[in-house]
Amino acid sequence: MASKVAVAGATGNIGLPVVQQLVAAKFDVVVLSRSDNPSGLPAGVTVRKVDYDSVESLTAALHGVDAVVSAVASAALAGQTKIIDAAVAAGVKRFLPSEFGNDLQHPAVRAVPAFAPKVAVQEYLKKVAAESSLTYTIVSTGPFLDWGLYAGFLLGSPKERKVEIYDGGHQEFSATTLPTIGRGVVAVLQHLEETKNRAVYFHEAVVSQSKLLGIAKELTPGETWEVTESKSADLKARADEKLAKGIFDMEVGISLVKYSILGPGFGPVWKNLDNELLGIKTISDEELRAIVKSAL
Repeated sequence: MASKVAVAGATGNIGLPVVQQLVAAKFDVVVLSRSDNPSGLPAGVTVRKVDYDSVESLTAALHGVDAVVSAVASAALAGQTKIIDAAVAAGVKRFLPSEFGNDLQHPAVRAVPAFAPKVAVQEYLKKVAAESSLTYTIVSTGPFLDWGLYAGFLLGSPKERKVEIYDGGHQEFSATTLPTIGRGVVAVLQHLEETKNRAVYFHEAVVSQSKLLGIAKELTPGETWEVTESKSADLKARADEKLAKGIFDMEVGISLVKYSILGPGFGPVWKNLDNELLGIKTISDEELRAIVKSAL
């Protein structure tokens, strides 16, 4: 078990729930930050200011750390190679890259351009692990169920009763809430040998857009919903059109990630689950209803 854990990207959508769960599980938590005093963190964490562009700065900050959890945002994914190099230099035992979400071990997902930075980091991490004492775990959770509803990623705008459904909304996919992702990370760090140098998979529910919309409608009797029927192929077509012009913006990234979840051929429902190993339970229908209700 790792006892001292450093977190990069600790104040983001994934990073903060991870930090909260690590603190709740009594880990000694070190937050890597560009700021001396990042806001919103729970009491009891140690903040170490770093220059993410400097392996030397990162190495000094990782001194005495057993494991690193990276939860950096998309723009910072490529910079993880410096954190990996620093982890090796500092003698860190385990590295969890900023993954979560989709299954990048699936060939079709791996080929999606939006995931190229993550794939590159995975390959680099595997190479480094083969040449050093550093080990890794790649965590795959499916889309973020709670955040995906709140932010409009999974359905559109449920608060405004306006949603967009792709291919009839029938595609099922694994999904997990942010707090449970944090608990899963904790469990990985409590099971270092069993999770060594591999991908782990866990989810709380298998859902679909139509299922989520059906629950939302049940929770809002008498209200009118504006439902736009679209094709997942259009997501890819729009992204490809921009990519052909050399444009890779946020719209392209979001379209491709959505396509890799809702389009055909990506296997978004996990088959080989590590729920039992990690102590992650699937949620009940009532718990799912409560999550949907909170997004309304």
